[in-house]
Amino acid sequence: MLPIARELQLNENQLRDFLDWLEEIVARDGVTIRGVLGRPELQHPLETKLSRNDKLKAVKDALRKLRYPRLSQLEDDLRAAIKALDLGNRVRVSFPAALEGNEITIEIKARTSEEVRDTVLQLQQKLEDGSLQRVFDLLDEI
Repeated sequence: MLPIARELQLNENQLRDFLDWLEEIVARDGVTIRGVLGRPELQHPLETKLSRNDKLKAVKDALRKLRYPRLSQLEDDLRAAIKALDLGNRVRVSFPAALEGNEITIEIKARTSEEVRDTVLQLQQKLEDGSLQRVFDLLDEI
């Protein structure tokens, strides 16, 4: 763990998160810390020419997915469902970080009342065809 902590220049909170997640994975899966840290999804970013911040993000995301596989899959499914809505760049749909909440946020950017009307009509169509409901159904799986 020390070489990874040094390479990623983990601060105290990041190191604590890494150690907590590693301990929890080891306890749950009956593996060793060395075995977890040797997994390709953790090693690949470390061996790739990335900035320190990009490596840290990639390794942290991979470790988090190992620690919380169901939550991570649900977040991926939510991102896919939101992307499938294809609402364009005037609408942003987001969900709470780490799914700590059961509400989505819908932001509309508009320069004119017509853009607002068109966007609301688009959202109405997504409600009627059930594609927006898919996002809420995924949130209900928490």
